Amino acid sequence: MTTSDDQKQNEEKLYAGKFKSIEDLENGYKNSAAVYDENEKLKKEIEEFKTTPHEYLNPKDVELDQNRIEDIKARAKEAGMTQAQYEKFVLGDKARVEKHKESFESAKKAVGEQTLNILQDYVSKYYPKEIGEQMMKSLIADKTAREAALKHRDSLLNTTVNGLNRPAQGGYHVTQEDIDKAYAKKEKHPGDLKARQHYLNLLEAKAAQKAS
Repeated sequence: MTTSDDQKQNEEKLYAGKFKSIEDLENGYKNSAAVYDENEKLKKEIEEFKTTPHEYLNPKDVELDQNRIEDIKARAKEAGMTQAQYEKFVLGDKARVEKHKESFESAKKAVGEQTLNILQDYVSKYYPKEIGEQMMKSLIADKTAREAALKHRDSLLNTTVNGLNRPAQGGYHVTQEDIDKAYAKKEKHPGDLKARQHYLNLLEAKAAQKAS
C-alpha cells in the first residue's frame, strides 16, 4: 500500500470529517448542543431585556402605595421602559419618597409642638376639612408659608372682638407656666375638649402678646 493510500484510509476513518471515533462524535454533539442551548437562552434574555414587558414585576422589598405603583407602571409603559429600566425607576421613586418623609419629620420636629398646635387650630378654623391635612403638611414643610399663616392668624386675633377666643382679657398676662399647666392637663385628659381648647386659647393669647 502506498503512502497516499494510507492517508486516504486515515481520512476515511474521521467521523463527520472531524472525529476519530463514535464516542468523540457523540461528545462533540453534546458539547455543541449545550452551547446552542446556552446561546438560545442568552438570546431570549437579551430580547426580554430590550423589549417592554406585558406586565412589569416590582422589585423585591419595595413597598409603595398601590395607586402610586399603578401610576408608575402607566408612565413606564408609555415611555416604553424595559423591566430593568422599570425596576430602576421604582427604586429611584422609593428613595425620593423616603427622603421626603425624612425631611418632613425633621421639619416637623424643628417647628415644635406648640407651634404645631397653633397651626392645627388655625387650619381647623379657617380651612375646609377636606384640605386641612394637606394644608398642615404645606405649612410644616414651607417656612415662608408657615410664617405667613402665623402672621395672618395674629392679625385675625388682633382684630377679633369675640372674647371667647381671647382668654387674655382684662390685662391678664399669659406665662409659659400657664401654658405648661394647660398642656399637662390636656395630656392627662385627652378626651376633655374644654381642656384642649383652653390650652389652644392660651397659645393664641401668648402669641398675641408677642405681636402686640
